[in-house]
Amino acid sequence: MSYDISLPGHVPEQIAVYQTEHLLTHNVRRFDAQQAAAKLRGVRDVMAIDLGGDKVRKATYCVSNGTLAKRDEETLQSRGGAGYLAFLERAAAEAIANNLQVGISSATKLEGSVVSRTVNLPAFFEEFTQRYGADYERLFPDLSFVANDTISGICGASALLALQGRQFRDVAFFNCGSGLGAAVIHDGVAIHIEAAHVPLMPGLNPLGQTTRCSVEGKDYVCLERVTAARAGIEDLYFQQTGEARDGVALGRMYEAGDPLATLLYETSALALAHAAVGVMRRYGFSETGESAVVFHGGNFEIATYRAAVRRNLVALPGPDIEIVFSRDLCGNVCLDGAAVLAIDSDHP
Repeated sequence: MSYDISLPGHVPEQIAVYQTEHLLTHNVRRFDAQQAAAKLRGVRDVMAIDLGGDKVRKATYCVSNGTLAKRDEETLQSRGGAGYLAFLERAAAEAIANNLQVGISSATKLEGSVVSRTVNLPAFFEEFTQRYGADYERLFPDLSFVANDTISGICGASALLALQGRQFRDVAFFNCGSGLGAAVIHDGVAIHIEAAHVPLMPGLNPLGQTTRCSVEGKDYVCLERVTAARAGIEDLYFQQTGEARDGVALGRMYEAGDPLATLLYETSALALAHAAVGVMRRYGFSETGESAVVFHGGNFEIATYRAAVRRNLVALPGPDIEIVFSRDLCGNVCLDGAAVLAIDSDHP
């Protein structure tokens, strides 16, 4: 089969859908990057935890003079979140024993400190619900601040940029790996944005993806189904070839010029750029260079993909923004962001 398919440069209706009721949002907390950066200039130890779609990480941070020095970092690789709860229980015992405040970045939908939905972590969600009512506060009593991973990521990135003297009025954040997540900081408020789960327009679906969104009853193909690695790219590759390959292998094939992998990742990059422009337009990002968009996640470990996202963003009609890849700020901006929120939070 030939995969020499020409992609459109601009699909206005995809940007327009972000201005409608299809885009669900949730105001999470106030956040001032300058104030957070100032707190990082003190001296303090905290614990940070990052629960992602395929791994969970923990580290103790020694925060001093604007630096976040990690020690005792641990990682558990997993499928479906198996083993996550035991890992967290050990972390909780350590935090309690050492009286460490804990920041938690969770790749789930949250209602306060309670996990209300997860797509990639069914094993963890079932066990966590049975043992703790899916409530982080019950596992880490009076010690933790928990936020969706996009909120941890955007707050961490904004604080690190502030420490470098880079100040922005508005910031957008996109995490594209197993799934797709997003957030913005607008008018001093960190807002979780469900940018993944809006309808996908036909112009950005060259291979005819039919897998439905299925999140909270959404019976349409959503943008995540062509952008994210596991939820989109791996699924489409299997549909086309009958072969199961993960995002790491497919990324290498993309870098090597494989026609199908190239089409999959180039489609992802174009769709993601449309999502970014749509979200920034929704929140009225400045046209005069006072805004930034930060990209994070496994897809951005691929240099060709980073270049494609940048190229598409520059070509689309949108605000004049600074494009930042989190890998240029730190090793894991969601883990660092969890540490930032542990220090910046007024809870407990």
